[in-house]
Amino acid sequence: MTSFLPSRMPTAFTSSLVAAVALLAPLAPVLANTVARSDAQCRLTENGRVVFDGACNVKQKSDVDATGFVVRLESGDTYRFLGKNNQSLRLRGEDGSGSNVLFEDKGPRGVFTWNDGQSTRRLMVNTGEGSGGPSGGTSGSRENEQAKINSRIETWGRNCKNAIIEKYGSSRMSMADVDVTLGATLKQRIDAGQITLADINRSGLSYNFTARHAKGKDPVGICSTDGEGSVTRLEAGNR
Repeated sequence: MTSFLPSRMPTAFTSSLVAAVALLAPLAPVLANTVARSDAQCRLTENGRVVFDGACNVKQKSDVDATGFVVRLESGDTYRFLGKNNQSLRLRGEDGSGSNVLFEDKGPRGVFTWNDGQSTRRLMVNTGEGSGGPSGGTSGSRENEQAKINSRIETWGRNCKNAIIEKYGSSRMSMADVDVTLGATLKQRIDAGQITLADINRSGLSYNFTARHAKGKDPVGICSTDGEGSVTRLEAGNR
């Protein structure tokens, strides 16, 4: 049987967390009871509907009489799962605070499931060591960087959609009525490897957008974000 805890038989998931600890050794005083940490890919569902699918960070914490995991999504939401052991975890903070959590150790993936009395949520955390984890090598590193770039494109594009709906939306407009695509030149440069993840984190992204069912005429325009995914520019003409 595999285990999610680094102190037991290592799995692909725990191996990547342990490797990350060595890289973060200089931060040990700050992360006093953080025994492992790694970048990962997360998917959060609510009653089977995907509400987040993108990059995240996971920390494993351990004290004398407690253990737990802290998962921070790229969207900014943070989930803290704490308990005496992995079989008695509870969600602390965020929505559903105090809910019992079912934890499943699936090697490179950890799955957390809980019900807050209104909905059932399932958070899948995948460190993906074989596809670009801390020891994935040059090819793995490229794949890992591309996965993070794709995640930012999707997540920040969703931020643009929300901003477009807030500014131009009518009661009939939904996310499905808004189309956002990277600017053609920007997409070409990303695909050619001329723009890196570091460039995106520094300068942000720019999208073209169209929308239907707006308050007035349907807008066509540009949405830009900064390096943290916040919308900094939203301009439109009309079709």
